[in-house]
Amino acid sequence: MIWTLYGDWNSGAAILEILLNEAGADVAFRPVSIARDEQLGPTFAAINPMRRLPALVAPDGTLVTESLAGMLVLAEHFPEARLLPPPATAARATALRWMAFLAGELYGAVGRFDYPERYTTDPAGAPAVRESAMAETRRLWALLDGQLGLGPYALGETFSALDVQILVMSRWGNGPAAWVDAHCPRIAKVVRTTAARPSATAIWTRNYAPVRPARADEADAVASLVEAAYAPWVPVVGQRPGPMDDDYAVRIARGEAHVVAEPSGALAGLVVIEEKDGAFWLDNVATAPAYAGKGLGRRLIRFAEAEAQRRGHGAIRLYTHQRMERNIALYRALGYAEIGRGIEHGFARVFMEKRLAG
Repeated sequence: MIWTLYGDWNSGAAILEILLNEAGADVAFRPVSIARDEQLGPTFAAINPMRRLPALVAPDGTLVTESLAGMLVLAEHFPEARLLPPPATAARATALRWMAFLAGELYGAVGRFDYPERYTTDPAGAPAVRESAMAETRRLWALLDGQLGLGPYALGETFSALDVQILVMSRWGNGPAAWVDAHCPRIAKVVRTTAARPSATAIWTRNYAPVRPARADEADAVASLVEAAYAPWVPVVGQRPGPMDDDYAVRIARGEAHVVAEPSGALAGLVVIEEKDGAFWLDNVATAPAYAGKGLGRRLIRFAEAEAQRRGHGAIRLYTHQRMERNIALYRALGYAEIGRGIEHGFARVFMEKRLAG
């Protein structure tokens, strides 16, 4: 009995994915790229005519849209998972109150923040709409924080679907997450506690765990991650790829290595960036095998692109082995264009570049 979930990274689909994990359900995740407007295309419209994410399809074919509806449906289908307190209890009423609050109030502010031009007929007014949406979001989070108890969950000692909703929605850019964590200590506690649950750890890590500079004491862990990530490529290229023999202690000392870690501290992903010859380079992206193909690599690439822009570069370059055809196809799909091929340090490389918007 498979549940099919359509969604994208950092979207409301993460709420339902975590709850499905809590219930031990069989899940088929179908990625739909918001960045490429795939939710607006005919393929997804045939599944969900509303052209919105997330979309959840039950084993019997029933389509469920809207995150809140999906949460309630899963709680009904999996009562043994105790995703909500028992019916007709004060705890249940409290959970439903705040779930509706987040879905009704916060989602509206998210829409105004992400798409301010839709909420004004004056293009010059869009920045003010966006600024107002952020202020409203912060007010709402502060309001909820003031109503929570000491935790560790929103309802006290008992986990519920509300905690997952808080975990995901508090990470969205219109907060932003750093502000919520700094100004809403009770919500921050809910986030930490929920992120550490086995059902949430991998989803939290690939979507929300911060990309941070690697520490000096993590050099060996970084090298081990790269070894595991690139090992499958050795028979493909006929030699050890260059990143497997890089000096990560030096990379870390230079501030070039950035990592994503699970709540336990275990490393999940790495991106190495550097400035050389007047250009900004994405030197290496690696993810632990458990995170391969799950979107973490793309998130690290987005981080590198944002860092290039932050440092004033109008483009970002990278290289990969000519036999790594899957990687070349991915980079092309992400907007990178080939600018050359050649042998460098004994490796047959493809050089690619992406122009960065404004």
